[in-house]
Amino acid sequence: MAKSPLILAALAKDAVPHVDFNLVKNLTTGLGGSFDTALLTATTGEHYVIRVANTHAASVERDVELRALKAIGASERAQLPFKITNLVGETKDSRGQRALIFEFIYGNPIEAGSVSPQSSLALSMGESIAAIHNLPLSVVQDAHLAEFEPADIIRARVADLDRAAETGRVPSVLLSRWEAAFEDANLFHFQSTVIHGSLGTDTALELDGLVSGVLAWSSLKISDPAEDLAWIVGAGNHELTDTVLTRYGQLRATVDPTIRQRATLYSELEMAKWLVHGVNKGNQGIIDDAMSMLTVLAEDVESGAIGRLVAAPLAAATAAIIASETLAPEELEVIEVAEVVEVVEVVEVVGFEDLATRPIELPEKSEDELF
Repeated sequence: MAKSPLILAALAKDAVPHVDFNLVKNLTTGLGGSFDTALLTATTGEHYVIRVANTHAASVERDVELRALKAIGASERAQLPFKITNLVGETKDSRGQRALIFEFIYGNPIEAGSVSPQSSLALSMGESIAAIHNLPLSVVQDAHLAEFEPADIIRARVADLDRAAETGRVPSVLLSRWEAAFEDANLFHFQSTVIHGSLGTDTALELDGLVSGVLAWSSLKISDPAEDLAWIVGAGNHELTDTVLTRYGQLRATVDPTIRQRATLYSELEMAKWLVHGVNKGNQGIIDDAMSMLTVLAEDVESGAIGRLVAAPLAAATAAIIASETLAPEELEVIEVAEVVEVVEVVEVVGFEDLATRPIELPEKSEDELF
């Protein structure tokens, strides 16, 4: 049974006794009930998030994320052009489950399909992904987090493909497309690097036209850099992908020429994994949603609206995109963001949307109000 906001507020007070709270609200974060989560407002105006895991899997995810956050030290955080959260306190509930208090990161979810390719946000997205990939491998290795080489990734992705094929629902043109990609050894000539592993609308935040924060670091690992670009490629905003890849390439020492094709492959396979999830759950709504996306993709492949995934035809084009129009440092527009957020009230929190962009007024006394 989910904990009430007042119970979560009491746990928060126990975890950080030096902080006084005057408002607590349930926080919807798309975690599917794996966590009890609430947004807390301190009397000084700062916001905090409390999270309590409800399942064993959630507890494991929580512990891995804590290791990742600890591994990204002060010097590494200084290299990142966005904020990541800090653990500020913890306690245990009546069942002995850890209740963790984190700093709240302000911003709105980034909908890649709606981002203008000419915007500062598009450049910021490329810069942010490059900054993650430029982190030293020791960040992951010293924390004993996961490491994957190309052969490991191919085996795991082929297993995903096999499970999708077993459903009997994936159009044959897509199965052939993906099998051909995995048979192309040239497609997987890349240098494994530090990646976030879960970048997407739910984890990347923007504020004032820049990436303001990145959430959910439990998938931090050494793997294929294309994985962090899949959500952008999958949005279908091709000009945005060009901009992001161009800026990304300017800030990375080396970029393999087939990174775009692999990102496309991974984004397409997410549709197949969504189908498998629906089949395993017996959820017809998810199955129908996945089949709708796969049908459209199959039609695009058959009509030639999208290109092949093999390395040779597209590698040169991608390399040209990355190498072209390199901006000199003096040509880059420097945007300063004032880090001042005046907070008075929390209004109907759903995820992180609009928290940083609208004033907060304290409501009249309610059952959620602490004082």
